Amino acid sequence: SSINKKLDNISLRLDSSERRIGDIENRVDHIENMISEVHWLHAKCNDLENRARRSNLHLVGLQEGIEGKDPISFMEKLLVEVLGEETFPGQVEIERAHRALRPWPKEGLLRFPDKVRILRRARELGQLTFKNQKIFFFPDVSAELQAKRREFTEARRLCHSLHLPFSFLHPAKLRVSLQDGPKFFTDPEEAIGFLKQLPDPPPATGDRRGKEKKKRKGKKKEKKMEKEEKK
Repeated sequence: SSINKKLDNISLRLDSSERRIGDIENRVDHIENMISEVHWLHAKCNDLENRARRSNLHLVGLQEGIEGKDPISFMEKLLVEVLGEETFPGQVEIERAHRALRPWPKEGLLRFPDKVRILRRARELGQLTFKNQKIFFFPDVSAELQAKRREFTEARRLCHSLHLPFSFLHPAKLRVSLQDGPKFFTDPEEAIGFLKQLPDPPPATGDRRGKEKKKRKGKKKEKKMEKEEKK
């Protein structure tokens, strides 16, 4: 009968639709697996890039052309002059040094411990100057990792306003030193929420206006460092 024929046609169409849906589901599973693999490979490449930059430093603030024709010797002398001879137990050996916009590798130290000493000493000394110019030392990292660390800008500003020491751990983990011990954050929003709940530091004795001026100066320094990191 015509009804049976219609039912048979519907059954055939359902079978065909089920096969097509099954094929689509298999393709979706395959694509999702490929996407996961691409994400893994991307993370691996980014990790390898940062490992390749492990001994590199990014120095910001030098005048154009001040390094002359021998940037390696210039950098070796600059490090000793700015950070002090006591910072380095032996001679600082630099493999390469160049301006960041030129197509050569950034300045690279032959020994990773030298890089660690330089960054640690720079933090201890605070604001550094060379030839009346403010200079800043940064670890050389990939653009992707730099963007991740930049997401903590607001958290860093809060740390400054609360007078809390902080640092970055590789790859993008914020370490905040508190009275009851360090606290670590991998999520910028979590860090901001936590820091906003902390009480403001008590005002220091003495001239409050001087304190406010110092606070504003610290904010300007933070903004300048943020701009320099983006270069």
